[in-house]
Amino acid sequence: MVLNRMTCVLWPVAYNQSWKQILPLIRALIIILPVGGTWNLWISRVYPIPEYGGLALSYTRNVHWAALSLFQSIYILTALGFTVVCTTVTLYKMLVLPERLKAAEKSLCFTSISISITFLLVAATQILWVTCCDSDWLFAIQFLAFDTFTVGSAVIVIAINKQLRTSISPWNASNNRTKSILVSVAPG
Repeated sequence: MVLNRMTCVLWPVAYNQSWKQILPLIRALIIILPVGGTWNLWISRVYPIPEYGGLALSYTRNVHWAALSLFQSIYILTALGFTVVCTTVTLYKMLVLPERLKAAEKSLCFTSISISITFLLVAATQILWVTCCDSDWLFAIQFLAFDTFTVGSAVIVIAINKQLRTSISPWNASNNRTKSILVSVAPG
């Protein structure tokens, strides 16, 4: 998403054509990359464990050097670097855009930046968990960070898009009905 926003801001004219060309590669990466981090789970014994009133899954590794947290950390650090670079370029380019284009891109960039911040929260908790802090409070915060990342994007889109927000909010439904005009035609 941050790459999409960055290319839209950098090359608005060639944006559609460039995304048509790289879309097959992106689709292939979306299918292939998750396998790189989870292949050891597929061949290992997975079992449930109770955690904080809920349920977590753990596993006994068949390939001992291939920890899921190691692969997650590699993916997260790579994506983190990519996110920081793309978001920085997008923000810089937004600052130098003419005012008429800024209005069109502002909400999309705000959404992208907000999702990047929630991703940074996930990355920070994951890196802390893997490198130094194996504690109960970090384990709980990591669940909250992943939940924020998962649900946060939908909340951000609803908060940014006024038309979507008014269409789904129940307190605006009664206001919309009172503003409607009824026209009837009677045979004459």
